[in-house]
Amino acid sequence: MVFLGADGTAVERSADAAVARLREVLPGIYRLLAQASLDDAEGEEPLTLTQQRLLGRLAEGCRLTSELAERLGLSPSTVSAVVDGLVRRGLVERLPPGVDRRTTPLRATPAGAAAAAAARRRQDRALAELLAHLSPAELQALGSGLAGLRRALTALHLAS
Repeated sequence: MVFLGADGTAVERSADAAVARLREVLPGIYRLLAQASLDDAEGEEPLTLTQQRLLGRLAEGCRLTSELAERLGLSPSTVSAVVDGLVRRGLVERLPPGVDRRTTPLRATPAGAAAAAAARRRQDRALAELLAHLSPAELQALGSGLAGLRRALTALHLAS
């Protein structure tokens, strides 16, 4: 379906067009975030997006592998492998060391929380640079659209 936009131009508003646009831009945004996570890691081994997301969840409080897997949309074995790497780097610790790693609470160490925060700041700068290319009207439309997506994700119990 085509509607007239505020400036009088035709605007397509169909779910199919929105799906196509999302498929076009999401990979680029993902690449932007991944690159920002890796760039300028200040002499440290950079964090992958998965490592950063996991550390961010742990910064909210202790978690079990199963909780992290559910919240991150990953398999428990993937989470365990990521956690093992972060434990080796001193960014995550198991509390207390347990017999069964699946039921041992995890938390980010101070170094892990700092690394995740630094990666997030780099991503925020990259996103701000991207958004600087949009007009005020585009920024407003994007904000409205993202709010709608957030509501839909919440309704589907997929919001994080």
